[in-house]
Amino acid sequence: MNFDELYRIGPENDCIEYGCIVGSNRIVYIKVGMGGSYIGYEDKYLKMARRLNDNYGCSVICVSNPLPHGRSVALDQVIIQDLVKRYNIQNPEMFFFGNSNGCVKGIEMAESGTQFTKMVLVNMPLMEDFHKNVERMKAIPETKIRAVYGEKDPSWKYLPFLELSNLKNVEIVKIPRADHNFKGMTERFIELADWLMQ
Repeated sequence: MNFDELYRIGPENDCIEYGCIVGSNRIVYIKVGMGGSYIGYEDKYLKMARRLNDNYGCSVICVSNPLPHGRSVALDQVIIQDLVKRYNIQNPEMFFFGNSNGCVKGIEMAESGTQFTKMVLVNMPLMEDFHKNVERMKAIPETKIRAVYGEKDPSWKYLPFLELSNLKNVEIVKIPRADHNFKGMTERFIELADWLMQ
């Protein structure tokens, strides 16, 4: 099991790697946590991509996250444009799955013009730039967002502040026993992406 295509963008010592699976015009963009690879621990992102393609027929892009904050958003948008052009995908509909810092990159992409129909944000850090990230989510009211938090994640104790933010487009989902990395719960983590296609 692997991606259909593997690509690298940027200089050798500071590049983003991404794997693509080509399907329909519904494209799921998966952005991993800071320092993470596009395949993921226990191949979780590769498995997620294959599941989405096998079950729903969508195209999937899984992207590493090695770059400092603020540098990779423009490259992420270039990657999407490249896939659409390379495979002549007509009328693309975009979806997003992010983990940890990848969630922040996703809402930055949305704020800067990438239109996502739905977004799943798993364990987005709430202790960093909380108000700025809430404002970003408010700025995209047409995008349905599912914010998922494990009860053992460091951001768990900040969830009441998110709940009080009155974000009409955000649904908060709490996962018992899950930590920041969903250790021992890889299958449960992978299944979270199904909501994008439902």
